Amino acid sequence: MTRLRILLCLLLSTPVWAQQTLMTANAHWPPWRTIEADGSLSGIEIELLKVVSERLDLQLHTKGCGWKRCLKHMMVGESDVMTGLYRNAEREQYMAFVEPAYRSFQSICFYLKNDSQHQVNSYQDLGKLTISVQSKVAYFERFDQDQALSKHEVIDDLSAFRLLKGQRVDAVVMSCVEGDYFLKEQGISSWFKHADYRQQTRRPVYLAISKLSPLLERQQEFSNLLQAMLDSGEIEALIAGKQLAASN
Repeated sequence: MTRLRILLCLLLSTPVWAQQTLMTANAHWPPWRTIEADGSLSGIEIELLKVVSERLDLQLHTKGCGWKRCLKHMMVGESDVMTGLYRNAEREQYMAFVEPAYRSFQSICFYLKNDSQHQVNSYQDLGKLTISVQSKVAYFERFDQDQALSKHEVIDDLSAFRLLKGQRVDAVVMSCVEGDYFLKEQGISSWFKHADYRQQTRRPVYLAISKLSPLLERQQEFSNLLQAMLDSGEIEALIAGKQLAASN
């Protein structure tokens, strides 16, 4: 009985978070996150989470799912953390957003056919084009609110570039990172080119912890680690390295 009591005391004195796992579920959004054939995740943000998990003595588990389903996992505590998040009041009800944001800016590119004669050197030049946009996607405020521009809505990346190749639109607008990755993945990069004009917009992207996760108690540790990795340039180097690997 004495030995049992000693064992129980040792167990109770061990921190709640010792040897804990870190579960993340997220949607397919390459190159940041890619759902593999077995349902697990890979990509730039998963590499970031591998580093975070290792340094916080956590074992990382990943799961691919649809975007709405992934948010539901966070709401009910089935996932501990999620990456690739924009901050808003609705999400703050069930997630704790970890400061600082690990990405702060996004470059938006306008893609043209490789043989296009259009000269797009400034925002004003967009007025001459019919531009393919994805439904429900926000690009940057000036563009999103500009009712004078000719915009053609599509449901996905492939549809957008099919229209461009068929000359039914003059340009496709996308995040440069995601657009370049998609074209390389499809093997069609040589068919298209960037317009000279691109827009860099401030859009902080966060890691968040479910408010029902035991890891919420370690929020400050996550924050300190992300800040240290940003200060050292480690996150920037990780992102740049993975983008380069994806393009080779």
